Amino acid sequence: MKRTRALLTTALPIALATALLLAGCSAGSGEANTDTDASEAGGAVTVAVQSAITKDASGKDCAAAGDAVNALSITGDFGEEVSLSSPTPVTTTGLERAVLVEGDTEPFAEGENAAVAFTLINGKTGEVVNHVAASTLPNSAESVDPAFYEATRCGALGQRVAIALPVGQALGDTTPADAGFTDLEITDSFVLVFDFTRPVDQFDGCDTIAPRDKKYPEVDLGDGSSEPKITIPSCMEAPDKLEVTVLKAGTGPVVTADESIMTNYVGVKWNGAERFDGNWSETGIEFSTAQGALIDGFTQAMIGQKIGSTILVTIPPEQAYGMSGAELSGYTLTFVLQLVSKAV
Repeated sequence: MKRTRALLTTALPIALATALLLAGCSAGSGEANTDTDASEAGGAVTVAVQSAITKDASGKDCAAAGDAVNALSITGDFGEEVSLSSPTPVTTTGLERAVLVEGDTEPFAEGENAAVAFTLINGKTGEVVNHVAASTLPNSAESVDPAFYEATRCGALGQRVAIALPVGQALGDTTPADAGFTDLEITDSFVLVFDFTRPVDQFDGCDTIAPRDKKYPEVDLGDGSSEPKITIPSCMEAPDKLEVTVLKAGTGPVVTADESIMTNYVGVKWNGAERFDGNWSETGIEFSTAQGALIDGFTQAMIGQKIGSTILVTIPPEQAYGMSGAELSGYTLTFVLQLVSKAV
């Protein structure tokens, strides 16, 4: 897993965020062509359905879909990267929205965080431009770009939503070439597919949760030149606050806020110590301790430590990814960090 997915607070890749300077949009649903639900989506083709949700939580009407989204066929497992299986090009003169998989019948409340898997498709060629496996999308007009808000405003958990809109409307004042889309004109279209996934449960499958044994997490550092091994039994109660333990004290300068540190790390999920990310090399990789650059618990653990130290950090969900339903949200996470040097 890339470090941006494991540690950074921003889930959308820079290239995708640049491509989606979205402005002006509407929401709605299409005609009932299939009765697929989220549990059945699998690799089957999903097309527009008549959603039970016609108004957002404030009572504002969801806008009607148009010919472009009603003609879409989207193939792929729910929550995974999807593909366009209907003919191209997709042509529309304004933003259109349709529900392809029905979910809950109550829309997200204003300000509620939605967990989303997102695929951006070139409507001219049908090629996938980018896919974000897990992200958090606030249902707030003040917090997100307008089209993302329209995706959530009438959205609900378990729902698959497709939006088609002109490239010029999506990019605003940015030209397609400046956004990296040299094959597109402003009159071409993007197709955006959102799967609103449910929060994870780190103890899913556990019949009972054993009391916390204070010796865990258990760490075998070896000689320090290779990735350490972390042991945490399955179905053991997780700590409810940030825990930082110095496994090996360094003698270098103290790490402060707003600086760059060369760091080795390995991260595991609390329940069973399943590894989800890591990097261990002679030089380490660069992380910033600036506020907002990384998840809160990771930054807090580094600040105040000495270069050369190896530390064990266990981070509760609220200081990691909260309960938004993203890939690592809801999990207590444990890291071993080796603070190699300050970046030059």
